[in-house]
Formats: sequence, C-alpha cells, structure tokens
Amino acid sequence: MADGMKYAPLFCILLLAACANTEPISTPAPSMPPSATPPAVTPTVEQCAYVWAYQGLPDLSAQIDQAIKQIQSDASGRAEAYGENCVYTSSGQATFSAMETDFYFAINVKDLKDDNELGTWIINTMKIVEALPSSAMAGPQAGFVEFTFKVKDDQKSLRVQISIYKSLPENINATDIIPTLFPSP
Repeated sequence: MADGMKYAPLFCILLLAACANTEPISTPAPSMPPSATPPAVTPTVEQCAYVWAYQGLPDLSAQIDQAIKQIQSDASGRAEAYGENCVYTSSGQATFSAMETDFYFAINVKDLKDDNELGTWIINTMKIVEALPSSAMAGPQAGFVEFTFKVKDDQKSLRVQISIYKSLPENINATDIIPTLFPSP
C-alpha cells in the first residue's frame, strides 16, 4: 500500500484539474477617475449666402478692346467674370468665385441682315478671344461672346457659346456662320 500512497497526491491533482472551471477568469479593470470632457468646439466659419454675380476684368477688357479697335476704330470690347458671390450674413462682405469669362463686343456694320458681314465679324472677333491664353480666363468653364451689331439707330445682339463655336468646322464659310449658329425656326 505504501506504493499506492505515493501516487495519491498525483491522483488528487489530476482529479482537481479535471474538475476545474476552464472559462477565463475576468478581472475587473481598475477604476479610473473620470476624465474631464473636452469643451465643445464651435466652428468659427461664418455662413454665407450665394448670389450670382459678375466681376469686371479691367486688364483683359483693355486687351480685347485694343485688339478689336485695330480692326474697327469705333468698335469696343470688354470682358467680365461670371460666377457667385458668397455674401457673409453678419458682415455683408462677399467673396467672389468665377465660373467663366464672358466677352462683349459692340461693332458697327453696314447691314444687320447681311449674314456674310456678320459672320465675318464673328470669325474675326472669335480669333481675338481664342488667341487669349487660358491663364487670362477666370473660371473653369468656357463662357460666351455677345455681339452687338449696330447700324445707325438699330442694333442686333447675338450670343455665341464659345464651346459651340469651337465645335464648328474650321473652314466654315462666313456666310454660313449665322444660319448655323442661329437657325431659323
């Protein structure tokens, strides 16, 4: 029996191990003093209201006015940026963001019904606009060119989208410009 007794403690350890709970023991995390809640951050960005707006481009206007006057001394040209003003509600101040550059030309002609004369003026004036570097333009999109053709006490205004003009065939005849851009209904 003495030999059986020497295995008794080993038997007890195995028996206790088999009966032991094998789930992990959870120990509570030490309690930490509550930390101070950070103060709420109030945005300092002032709200604004967007309003469509124009902004003169004096340097570009001077450049295109000079160019059109080289073709006809009493013609005139100007450029404006079209976009949005962000008008701040508390101060009334505004920040302008340009969307496009628009051009305006006033040209004297002999006959408002002469498609060849008007078409020739459109072609020559668009050459001035197309020769401008893209860095001179305000805004990411192409604007328009508005022509005011004048005869004595009468006038005719035509507006040409620059992107549409650029889609015309390069060798289009001046006589075909008006009926192509402004087809009769």
